[in-house]
Amino acid sequence: MGEEKKSERERELKEQITALEEKVKKLEELAKAGNERYLNLRKELEFLKEKHRRELEELKRYCLENFVKDLLEVADNFERALEHIRGDDRCRETLAGIEMIYGQLKRVLEKHGITPIEVEKFDHALCEAVSTVQTDEVEENTILQVVQKGYKLHDRVLRPAKVVVAVKKETKEGGQG
Repeated sequence: MGEEKKSERERELKEQITALEEKVKKLEELAKAGNERYLNLRKELEFLKEKHRRELEELKRYCLENFVKDLLEVADNFERALEHIRGDDRCRETLAGIEMIYGQLKRVLEKHGITPIEVEKFDHALCEAVSTVQTDEVEENTILQVVQKGYKLHDRVLRPAKVVVAVKKETKEGGQG
């Protein structure tokens, strides 16, 4: 009977080994799944960090947008005041003072990335046509007059330039003159 006990003991040990091997296999699968989940979460975290960094950078870059739009009205009023008093010789000292203040305002705007839009040809992305003039004297889509200056904040249009644009002169058909 010693052999039977030995054989029984071996079978029990083999069953325990098989059970332990299955547990190890399951634990390895769990560890593998946990590692994959960890790596996926890490990638997602890096993506979110980068997205957040970009959003903060954009917020920082464009946070003054509404304030600057309001301030541009002040710049417009400076330009109107300068136009009004430039022809009056009695206002030379006043003109010089207003030009200094307006120059200071322009420098502050430029320091913060606000620049006037400079275009000669009409561009829908930068301009708004408030009127057209039929003419053959200049090329079509040439800007004839800037009614209100446009501005950009870095690379974003804050306010499109309001312009008068040249269009091709219509010709009368049917031999009428």
